[in-house]
Amino acid sequence: MSVRIHPTALIEESVTIGEGTSIWDNVHVRHSTAIGKRCIVGEKTHISYGVRIGDLVKINAMVYICTAVTIENGAMISAGTIFTNDRFPRAASADLREPRSSEPDEHTLPTLVREGATIGAGSIIGCDLTIGRFAMVGMGSVVTRSIPDFHLVVGNPARSIGVACRCGVPVHRFTGAVTAGPPSDVTCSACGLAYHIEDGRVSEREPVLA
Repeated sequence: MSVRIHPTALIEESVTIGEGTSIWDNVHVRHSTAIGKRCIVGEKTHISYGVRIGDLVKINAMVYICTAVTIENGAMISAGTIFTNDRFPRAASADLREPRSSEPDEHTLPTLVREGATIGAGSIIGCDLTIGRFAMVGMGSVVTRSIPDFHLVVGNPARSIGVACRCGVPVHRFTGAVTAGPPSDVTCSACGLAYHIEDGRVSEREPVLA
């Protein structure tokens, strides 16, 4: 499978792109970024330098992915998502005499999107956090802290309201505190996969083999 790059896309030096990946119109990928196999990068998306993207990742239109972001296999980043990497950004020095460098420094904090996770359209993702395996971030959410595996989160700031299956269908809704309530076992009505939920942690009853 060949790589497909639209003629209007700007791909800088030292970028690696896996076979079968499609880069659509007006995308800008900065230097030293790695994109895996069979990915889709939607129109007008900006991927900054040094970003790491796995295989089978779907990035919709007008997404901003900054330096220090890692996206694992099979994740989906929906349209209009914005990543950040600095909690206290400034354009200039404190005395306003010099521009502040855009190069990574001690203020540059990482974000990790684990395999299979989905980030809904128009979300804003903070830094120094992890979005767990197969987690589901609802559209328009503002993520300010790490999200556990399989959790469904919504809001500003985003909070856990339930559990999503690998297939994306909600399988459980939290009532009250996430860690409250007795342990429970749930089965997805759509695909039949089963999960155990205890103290807010979600584990697969029969994990899908890689």
